[in-house]
Amino acid sequence: MGKVYLVGAGSGDPELLTLKALRVLQQADIVLYDRLVNPLLLYHTKRDAKLVFCGKSPDCHAMRQEMIGKRLVREAEGNHVVVRLKGGDPGIFGRVAEEMTQLEKAEMAYEVVPGITAASAASTYAGISLTDREASSHVTLSTAHRKAGTLMEDDFASFVKHGTACFYMGMENLSHIVHQLLAGGISSEMPIAVISWGSYGRQKMIKSSLARIEAEVASSDLSNPALILVGEVVDRSSAASWFTKLPLFGKRYLLISKNPVDFEVITRFTGQGADVWFVQVGENRDKRFDEITNRYLNEQNYPEILFLEPEAKALWEFQSELKSIHA
Repeated sequence: MGKVYLVGAGSGDPELLTLKALRVLQQADIVLYDRLVNPLLLYHTKRDAKLVFCGKSPDCHAMRQEMIGKRLVREAEGNHVVVRLKGGDPGIFGRVAEEMTQLEKAEMAYEVVPGITAASAASTYAGISLTDREASSHVTLSTAHRKAGTLMEDDFASFVKHGTACFYMGMENLSHIVHQLLAGGISSEMPIAVISWGSYGRQKMIKSSLARIEAEVASSDLSNPALILVGEVVDRSSAASWFTKLPLFGKRYLLISKNPVDFEVITRFTGQGADVWFVQVGENRDKRFDEITNRYLNEQNYPEILFLEPEAKALWEFQSELKSIHA
């Protein structure tokens, strides 16, 4: 029998992957990965590992949760090392309890590998400390909806009093969150931040008050995934975070190479705040990434192309020409 690893990939920045997560990724025979996983991390897998996309967006599920659980069991029964790769931490709104239950029922060996959750990564990269001795004595992680999409009616105001509230998956329910906080007696001037794509070089943030945040978000280009932070700690942060001050923050590069990925090259860019995607070109490329690249570039825009070797440009142009002919 094989084994299943339920792994947290961290948030955005590829260097937030833990050492244990890296090890099991390198050993995996098959990886089932979510939409919010930075796909650069898939380059850590061995070349013959299967890569299966089972991502979820607000209006589209590539693979239903029950199907994912059945696939985990089936692949492990085939004596494979299986990694279920999730964005952030699997135990924080990552449905890990449902997958553990399915694996327990199947009497399948498994391990859970924690990851850095969005609340930690997004807030830190936005320059906001979730706790503060003078402003926040507790942190509450919450989601604005339950399984069937029904809105929660919890006392959101209690999350904010003397503390910090972190709302996951809350963009569509921002109006509901604001209404509940105001109805619970929270001041309309309470600071709030909405952080989109936290810890990526494409990270964006709006800091405002409860009274004004909806209008400001509506007139912006912020998109999912986004984290909502409410509390005095938002106002105690600097206007610009350490991350946004990095020399390449906001730059978006498509790196083209004839050679396999080199993570020292990748982190040379991401470590300075850039958002990058890597493409290997030529007949010797890892063809598993052809589909991944097509899907990713349909969602993300990289206006600056950097060819890591002179020959890479000709190979890239040749592949692009072939693709247009077959299309």
